[in-house]
Parts: sequence; structure tokens; C-alpha cells
Amino acid sequence: MTIKQFLSTADGPAVAAATAAGTVMITFQIAGKATRDALFLSSFGVDALPGMVIAAAVVSGVVSVVLARIMARTRPSRLVLRLFALSAVLLLAEWALVAQARRPAAVILYLHFTALGALLVSGFWAIVTERFDPRTARRTIGHITAGGSIGGLLGGILPERVGATLSLTAMLPVLAGLHVLSALLVLGVEYGASYPHQAHEPMPGTEPQPGAARILRASPYLLGLAALVTLTSAAEGVLDYVFKAQASGAATSGEELLRLFAVFYTVTALLGISIQVTTLRGVLGRLGIARSASLLPAGVSLGAVGALIVPGLTSILLARGAEVVLRSSIFRAAYELLFTPVAPREKRATKLLIDVGAARLGDVVGGALIAAALVLAGAAAGKILLGVSVALSIGALAVARRLHVGYVSALEGSLQRRAGEVPDPLQDEGSALLQTVGGFDLSGIRQRAGFTAFVPPVRLTPAPWQDSPASSLQQALASGNAGEIQRALAAEPVPPDLIEPAIELLAWDEVAPQAIKALRAVARTETAVFARHLLDPEEDFAIRRRLVTVLAASRRREAFQSLFEAMRDRRFEVRYRAARALSYLAGEIPGLQVEGDRVFEVVLREMAVERSIWETRQLIDLPDDDTSPMEAEVLRGRASRSLEHLFTLLSLVLPAETVRLAFHGLHTGDRHLRGTALEYL
Repeated sequence: MTIKQFLSTADGPAVAAATAAGTVMITFQIAGKATRDALFLSSFGVDALPGMVIAAAVVSGVVSVVLARIMARTRPSRLVLRLFALSAVLLLAEWALVAQARRPAAVILYLHFTALGALLVSGFWAIVTERFDPRTARRTIGHITAGGSIGGLLGGILPERVGATLSLTAMLPVLAGLHVLSALLVLGVEYGASYPHQAHEPMPGTEPQPGAARILRASPYLLGLAALVTLTSAAEGVLDYVFKAQASGAATSGEELLRLFAVFYTVTALLGISIQVTTLRGVLGRLGIARSASLLPAGVSLGAVGALIVPGLTSILLARGAEVVLRSSIFRAAYELLFTPVAPREKRATKLLIDVGAARLGDVVGGALIAAALVLAGAAAGKILLGVSVALSIGALAVARRLHVGYVSALEGSLQRRAGEVPDPLQDEGSALLQTVGGFDLSGIRQRAGFTAFVPPVRLTPAPWQDSPASSLQQALASGNAGEIQRALAAEPVPPDLIEPAIELLAWDEVAPQAIKALRAVARTETAVFARHLLDPEEDFAIRRRLVTVLAASRRREAFQSLFEAMRDRRFEVRYRAARALSYLAGEIPGLQVEGDRVFEVVLREMAVERSIWETRQLIDLPDDDTSPMEAEVLRGRASRSLEHLFTLLSLVLPAETVRLAFHGLHTGDRHLRGTALEYL
């Protein structure tokens, strides 16, 4: 979806503001980082860098803990706006100080940028992930991160031009102006925001909130995200040191170093933009979010290995450039999407700690490893540090690949939190999506289906034929009188020798209800006969569609297998009823397992129809909606039978309650709930 299309939607202005804010904010980050590094390295030299990195990480960690507690009690936007203003004031103060005390100003700027820069980026993304539902977030994240990549380009050009025409310190008031503009744009992101309050979710500040540490300990998913950030940050720090050591040796002045960094960040920003425009959405769609995040550690590993094989500034520049490009494009988008289904209270309490605290912990780890390598290896530390970055990246790769299951579980939890009691269905503009399955992507569902065993085909043996004296049913059948047949069916069980004639009664509308009831009573002993008629394509359609209910009454594995085979019937009503019967039997037969791939083959086959057919499917015999696995009675007249049928099938291989909530979520006026349901699917 293009920016123009989004601007015409309810979220359009907020998306545009978020894209512009991302551009300005990342312009600050890149220009500020180049300014910080150039000022510090030209004042102290590269030998002082590891100690400064560790000190800044400690300060940043303390600040992130304090601000995380504040954010847990309020919406992110309120805190972020104040921090942007504070940062602008600090930059002006540092500008005034640098002329009189360059080295103290360099240290203060380093601490300021490290402590607040990443916190503001984290806070901005907390606003975005809370402002948009997971589905909208996935579709807009490319535009917002593309804005960030453009900011990276501008952030590279800006200090290069300032360094060429003015002085290094002239960047400080420019950076202050960028943060003032960022604050104004964040106000636009909040435009049209709706934060519905659930009865079971306390308003911020109304009751004691669990601490961030407690939330992290209770959530393996959030711990996994923290581990990913720590490992990738440590690898980045180690690789960055090797790069800066090489760059410092090649530059002769602070201004030249500033221009070198500026050119580097400009080129990497251009590459990042090209990825945003050409491949980001496709990568997220094909690989999924967690696997997309794993591309960063994979790329760092390959780049570091290449720098080991071919030493020199060029190879380390390429390795560091690959890290910057992947982090600013694919990894940033995937990482922020991993937060979208996290509960708002948990997100507010932990996101700053994970984004900044875990990153600074990674900086400390990286700084300690750098210091140890310098002590142990001296001039040969570069090769050792490249090997360390490979090891750290391999660990991050292992963590990233395990996050997919946690993401799906978080989506399930988000559906359950936001749905609560089934919301009142509404007819609105969003209901158009209920008539098509064009937005569904089953590739991720297929991969996470937890069922691998399948019900083996069972040879059905007909019940033995037994002679019996003439019964009242036999006499009633001979009379051809509907009333007599109904009374006979109700009076006694259907004898084995009359099963076939009784099945034929299913085609007679007047006596079919009583025939169904009578045949259900003998379903366990006559499963084979009923299955044979159900699966006979030449059998009368009325008999086939009514036999589904009869066969389900047996509660036998043989019945389940036959009903699954009935999903190939040419008539939709037979398949619809068979799916409902399968859902019922899945909960009635102990130890039953379903092969996920077989179910998804059926789902894809059901979806491969013209839209006109999908929208007009009707039933001849109206089912009892009180027994619908999707509780369709709540949505009577609003949900199409095709969509209900699709969700019934999905409930065979996905958590049934979550699928039901997703089905109802698609029919509500809650855009966030509807988007979460689509993202789960």
C-alpha cells in the first residue's frame, strides 16, 4: 500500500506524521553520532573509546531504568515529548560549553547522546507500535522505516557539509533544532489515536503495576527479545571499534574524520533506502518477522568472516556497512513488529529497558571484550575482535530463530485481551474484508501448526446382516405414510436390515428430521454403512448432506476419517457440515491428532474459488447455529458461510478459542482487534 493510499484512510495523517518524524529523528541520530564520535576521537583518541563506551552504557542503563518506571505509568508520547525538549536544551548548553572546555563538552555530549538518543528512538517506536494494530503496523512499517532511511541519508549529508564549510561544533545547534521538530511531529502521530480501555486492563496509575524485572522473568518472549538486543549490540560495538580504529588511523584531523563518517553513513543510508523501497515488504512476507530479524546477525557473521579473510580498511568498512544497512532497514522493521502484540502495560514497563538497557548491557559486554583483547593481544586485537563478533552473532542468530513461536503466542494473548467478552458485531466499512480472503497468508500458519500425526485410514467393515421379523418400521415403510413412518422411527431402534431403507428416508424432507434422530442412535454400530453412502458421489445430495450429522454421532475415529474424506465432496453444504462435524469430533475423541498439512490443503482448495462464488454460498438446510464452533449465532446475517467454514477448518489445527476470537474480531468496529486478528492469520 502506498503513502497516498494510506493518507486516504483514518490512520493516514498519523502514518504521514510518523514517517516524517522517523526521517527527522534518524537524521539527528546519524548526524549526532558522527558529531559525537568526531568530537570525542579528535579530543581524546581511539584508546579512550572503550572506557567511554562502558561509562556511557552505565549512565544510559541507569537512565533507562528510571524512565521505564515513568513510562509504565503513562502513555509513551507524554514522556517522549518532554525528553525531546530536554535534549534540545542540553545541546544548546553543550554548544556554549565546547568553546571554553572542549574535552569536558565532548564527554558530556557522548553521555547525553548515548543516554537519550537511543531512549528517544525507543520511545518513538513505542508510540508507533501502540498507536497502530499489528496488521496496520506490518503494512506501514516499511514507509516509516523508509523515512528513517531517508533520515540516515540526510544525517550523513548534513555533517559532511557542515564539516566542509563551518566547524565541527556548529553541528550542535543544528541538532537541537532537529529535536524540536521531532517533538512537533510526534504530536501528529497521536492524531486520531484511540486507546480503548478493557475492563480487565487497569488504567495506568490506578493500581500498583508489576515491576519490569518481574514482567521479564515471567515472559520468555520478552527475555528472548532482550537477549537478541544484547547480543546484536555487543557484536555491533566490537565491529564498530575495529572500524573506528582503522578510520582513525587513516584520518589526519577531526574535520576529516567527521567527513569520513558522514560519507560512510550517507552511503549506508542510500543502501537502506533501496532495501526499504524494493525488498522489505517482500522479505517480511516470505521469511516472517522473526526470520527477517535473524538476517542482521547472519550478515554480521558473513561480513566479519570476510574481513578476517581479506584484512584492511575496505573489508572492515564493508562489514560495518552491512551491519548498519541491515540494522536500519530489515532488522529495525522486524524488531519493532515483534513488539506489536505485547500487552500495553508490559510494553510500557519493559520496552525502554529492552531497547536501551539491553543495548547498553551489550555495549558493556562489547567494551569489556575490547579491553580484554587489547590487553591480551595488543596490535593483533583486531583479528580476535572480528572472531568475537562472529561468535556473538551466531548466538543472536540462534535466539532470533526461536522468537517466531513467542510472537504467535503474543498475538493469541492480544486477541484474548482485546476481545474479552465477544464484542458486539458492527456493520462498517471494514466489513468488506469479510467477503474475501485476499488478505490471508497461510504460509506462517502452516509452519507453526502443532499437529504432525494424522489419523490413519481405517478399513470400514459393515455390520452383519441379520434377519428379523416384520417390525412396525417395516410395516410403516410399506404403507408409505409419512405419519406412520415418523411414529415407527420414534418407537423403536432401526433394525440392521432396515438401515438402507432408513437412509433413503433422508431424502424425504417430511420425515428426514425423525430419520436423522433414529439413525444417530445406531451410528456407532453402522458407521461403515453411513460412510459408504456419504462418500458415494452418485448418492442423492439430500442424503449426503444429512448423513454428516448422523455419522458424527458415532464419535469414532473411522467417522472422523470418513468426514475428512467428505471434504472433497463437490457440494459446499456437504463440506460445510463435514467441517463442523470434524470440529465437534476433534473435541470428543480422546487422543485424536490431525495432520496439519492435510487441513491446509483443504483450506487452500476452499479459497481457490471466484469471489462471486465465495460471496454467494448458501445452505439448503439451515444448520443449528447454536452448535457452531465459531458461535455464528452471535453474527447471524453478518458473517458469510464461506468465511465461517474457513475458520472452522482452521480451528482443527490452531487453538480453537483463539480462532473463534479472531473470527469475531473481524466482525467488530475495533480496528485494532480486527488488525490483530488478520495478523494472527
